[in-house]
This record gives sequence, structure tokens and C-alpha cells, in this order.
Amino acid sequence: MSNSSSHAVIDFPDGLPGFEGCRQYVLLSGPAVAPFTIIQGLGPEAPAFAAIDPAQVVDGYRAQLEDADRVRLGATDDAPLVWLALVSPQQEPAPTVNLRAPLVINPQTLRGIQLIAAESPYPLDHPLRTA
Repeated sequence: MSNSSSHAVIDFPDGLPGFEGCRQYVLLSGPAVAPFTIIQGLGPEAPAFAAIDPAQVVDGYRAQLEDADRVRLGATDDAPLVWLALVSPQQEPAPTVNLRAPLVINPQTLRGIQLIAAESPYPLDHPLRTA
């Protein structure tokens, strides 16, 4: 998804944890913010987040997408999906990435969810180093 004059609005029907009131976001990317994507909420006092493709942080990154989540996304088994991990830039001593609860977006339906995995081999606060 590239930075252009018009941006597709992604609907997160459940919102994002802690920001349930904001359900619509646009993705902003381009050379000025690469390798990151900015997830900008729409509306007054809407949140914005930095995110990165988790495969750029951990080679071979894989998270389980349950059938119920595919239904929520309106995605077929072979639909290409966008995976993003939220970055916490203010962590000390260095920024971290939440690999345990990635955002998954179906670019065809413009619907997104945040996976909240009870069990995952990935931490909530993986050090931000690109693979």
C-alpha cells in the first residue's frame, strides 16, 4: 500500500484494544517512513501507530490465523493478507515490536483485526531490529 492522494479506509469492526472507539484507519507508507507503515485513525483525537511487517523483524515469522478470523476478515484461504506488528518507540533501552498480537488486514475487503494470541512463540516486546 503506497502513499497517494487518496487512501483506502480500513475498518476494524472491533476497534483496537484500548482504542475501541476508533474503528477506521488509513495506512500511510512511503520512502519517508520506510520500513514502517503509519496507521492513522480517522476522527477527532484519533490515535496513530507505527507498524512494521513482522517478517522484516523475524525471518520466517508465522502466526496462526483461525478460520473464525478469516471469516471476520472476509478472506478466502488463499487471499493475500497484510500483516503488521505495532511498534512501541518509547521503550527503554530501545524500541520494541509486538509480534504476539499482529494486525491482519484484508486489502480486498478493507477489513482488519488485531490477533490476540493466548499462546504464541513471539513476545509482546521483541527488540526492534530488522532481519
